[in-house]
Amino acid sequence: MVFFFKGPPTAVARNATPVAYPGSPLHLSVEFCANPPAFAARWLHGDRVYTPGNQYGIDVLAYGVIDLPTPFCKEARLTYVHMHERVPRTFYFVVSSPGGVAEAIFRVNFTLRHKTMSNSVDDGDDEELSEPEEIHFPVFGSNSCRLRPFALLPVILFTLHTITFLLIHPLISVQQIPMPI
Repeated sequence: MVFFFKGPPTAVARNATPVAYPGSPLHLSVEFCANPPAFAARWLHGDRVYTPGNQYGIDVLAYGVIDLPTPFCKEARLTYVHMHERVPRTFYFVVSSPGGVAEAIFRVNFTLRHKTMSNSVDDGDDEELSEPEEIHFPVFGSNSCRLRPFALLPVILFTLHTITFLLIHPLISVQQIPMPI
């Protein structure tokens, strides 16, 4: 990503559709560029906001941003230590600068690992059986896959509120966040 001109920032998810497994860590990475420089950056996940350079309990590490070789560009990373079925599957990264606001969206593909079971047969041979998977296919044209009117309104309002907050109240300077080793 080359970014020398002045204008609104850009944010690009390096792994926009990562695969996550139960109990495994999820690593997200975003590259953002801003000229004039960004003054605030946040990770949004469900109803939570994570600031780069902080750790949230034992589950979330929002690493400090690092400079990239390209002028005005930086990288931010987030690790969700133990993924499980109840974790919301969409993460957002929002960056703001005097030139505007940009976001990157991560849509996590949560996949259950195939578990194997042993089934003893009379002759002593073991047979491997896989647990069945549930597969859901949308039925096009049915009510089951149509969005209800205003179903996304809370998400949109939360995102707009957060962006407005970041523009008005920058809590942390992006340039001053140290990268943990």
